Amino acid sequence: MKLIHAVVLVCLSLFTTSLQAQPSPGTNQLSDEGIARKAAHAYLFNQFTNGKETTYRGEGDDRDLVELVLSNETFQLSGDVSIELPPGSQRVASLFKYIILRGENLNHLGGIDVAPYSGGGTVERSTQEPKLYRFKLPAMPVPNEDMPPIRIRTRCAAGKTATVTQIAFNSQGKLPVKFDDIPYRTLGADQPRVPVSVRVDLQHELSIAGHVDLEREKFFRYYAAPGTSDPSFERWASEHNFSPGRQIFKLDPALVVGYGPGEKLKEDPNNNGAADLTFFERHDSSAPKTIPAFEDADYAMCLNDYPEFMSVEHVGRGTPLIEHFGDAAELAAAHIADQEADGGRTAKWWEVKNESTIKAEWDYHYQKDHDSWDLLAQFHNDVAQAVHAKTPTVNVGGPTSAWMQLHVNQFGLYRDQARFMDLTRDHLDFYSHHFYENMGSLGAWERRDRGYSGYLLGRLEATLDMLQAHMEETDNVKPILITECGSLQAGRGAADYWLRLRSYSAFVHKLMNRPHQIDLAVPFVFTNMHWNPNSGNVAFIPTEGASARGPLSEFEPTPVANYFELWRDFDGRRLPIETSGLAAVGLNATAVYQGNRLQIALTNMTSRQLSVDLSNFAGDSLNASSIQQRRLRYNDGQVLYEDAISLANSKAVPVDAEETTVVTLAFENQIEPAKTLHREFAYAPGTAVTADQSRAFQIEIDDVSKIHSAKLIIGVHRNSGLEQVVAGTFNGQSFESHPEWAHQFDQLMAPLEISIPKTWLQNNNQVEIQPQLGLTITSVHLIHDSTE
Repeated sequence: MKLIHAVVLVCLSLFTTSLQAQPSPGTNQLSDEGIARKAAHAYLFNQFTNGKETTYRGEGDDRDLVELVLSNETFQLSGDVSIELPPGSQRVASLFKYIILRGENLNHLGGIDVAPYSGGGTVERSTQEPKLYRFKLPAMPVPNEDMPPIRIRTRCAAGKTATVTQIAFNSQGKLPVKFDDIPYRTLGADQPRVPVSVRVDLQHELSIAGHVDLEREKFFRYYAAPGTSDPSFERWASEHNFSPGRQIFKLDPALVVGYGPGEKLKEDPNNNGAADLTFFERHDSSAPKTIPAFEDADYAMCLNDYPEFMSVEHVGRGTPLIEHFGDAAELAAAHIADQEADGGRTAKWWEVKNESTIKAEWDYHYQKDHDSWDLLAQFHNDVAQAVHAKTPTVNVGGPTSAWMQLHVNQFGLYRDQARFMDLTRDHLDFYSHHFYENMGSLGAWERRDRGYSGYLLGRLEATLDMLQAHMEETDNVKPILITECGSLQAGRGAADYWLRLRSYSAFVHKLMNRPHQIDLAVPFVFTNMHWNPNSGNVAFIPTEGASARGPLSEFEPTPVANYFELWRDFDGRRLPIETSGLAAVGLNATAVYQGNRLQIALTNMTSRQLSVDLSNFAGDSLNASSIQQRRLRYNDGQVLYEDAISLANSKAVPVDAEETTVVTLAFENQIEPAKTLHREFAYAPGTAVTADQSRAFQIEIDDVSKIHSAKLIIGVHRNSGLEQVVAGTFNGQSFESHPEWAHQFDQLMAPLEISIPKTWLQNNNQVEIQPQLGLTITSVHLIHDSTE
């Protein structure tokens, strides 16, 4: 067969002052959705807040509305409960994140239905205690004046009563008094497209620390365990080459309260605080029946909501009492072992406690008289020992982190994470974390000088590099699982959907290029949710009058379904692909091939629209039989999906702001790389090191002779961005880095890349970084390539 040779040059410069490309059609005006939301915002501050108690943060136009009290009326509750919110609440609700109830005995209330907006399901609670019940608002539609009123419906526990004395909306401090119009504009539409090129090498396969295959099964997952949806949804997902990835098992609701008739788990009458484990002798713990394609699928499960009889009384979603850590561990181990014994299968990975790094999940973070992270590590170790004793093939891990803002408290949160890894190294099999973009982070590039602290402009990579560097330094290298990622944005408007879609793709795209570090990545995306059928995270919602548990034929797609379509066949063996300029934080690119097919995925996280030139290898000389582009983008207030755009040539492939696109080139001949490019990583000891003085790092390499190129990666954090060059020496040779984008961040945390000539390399490499006020070096490592 004819061997295809091609090299495609990539050069990215988003700050070119003289651009030849023509402006994109369209404008940067507000969409119809934006106009409606701006009107609701004005209604909130000009009318709805009048006469109501409000809590603000900040001053003047920079203020944020934190909380708005809707009612101070006292409601005595028992049995079925229904409370209608004041008129107009429905129009402004989408601007907030939570509804808060205050009163007495509120822990007697069950799940909350926010009618008619949660579709008969119950919304997620974040806190439930005697004096406070806080729950998330459901995904609200775009506001208008004719929306039906909101009614809170719930039920008191049998024979119990509760008292509500106050009802409030809460924004978690993220509702500015000045309307944010960025999500409702077509970013970059009023400027010329920026010309970009990409370098793809078809002569070599790419091995990333031994990983050549894309390993699609690691990254193309959806949020579910096998068998938890109607088989029609599972078949649809399987046909799109997606499989279930992760779900939570809530011990108290599932076993103690129970979801149906049958025996319930009880406290051991002879051992207060322990579960009566004889329950499992009679209980069928089999995992739900799934379709044949998923019967052998590996997936993750997370334990949570440990029974109340062994847990702290108030908050913490089932945080076990210290004296009952062992009892909780034995219960976890008994459930997992019984699931495998009864049904012949269980999850490959079990997390000990969901998002246990935050107060709402691990009660001891509230209690200053306890070392909460030491207790967290101890509990994880106890569960791991108990599970491994009964089910040795199961992998146990954690801490299933939320809010990975590891720079907080001068990297105190990172030091907690590092200590957790040190304390659990002998027992845990993996570490797991969650990454979410905050509400309102569309247009991240435009927000970089306004305090953007999300993860998709370098913070994700810098954080994962820092964790890896610590594992390498302590000889405790374990796989990392990202068991949730996506966006915290609620709502069902086009901009809401777009924030989730661009976040799903951007996270997964970044993670798929770390196959040596990531064993599983699961976006918070569902085929359907019977418990919250109208969620904005689902691919399908029931048609009017249909059951939320019905088959796919009774559902209709949402824009989320297009995420599955975009990535449905992206697969193959890796090829080297290079970017430059702003690409380290602004553009991600991945190339894979199968037979005569080349696929290139591009994610543009800037606010500029790009024109990507692939013409160097897509011409007639290579006998390209077809070029197609698959696009999922946001334009003029709509989420647009275009499945197979035929391109006459590839000189100007469009990629819009924050868009991920997949370009497929089919050739008449097979792609047959002759060699392999081996990419390896070498980490220096030392993480989260302040650069108030000159700092030295040492990087060991086994065999320098085979290396033909290398990049020094320096992770940096600095408030107000880089105000001066990051300079230093590599084995005595001077280097410096001061990319233009790096000084435009208000909160910078990202990796800097410095090319290192092969002549500089030694087996023992000394890196010295000059001091800079306010700079923290998060980690230092070398990426080096060799060919065979």
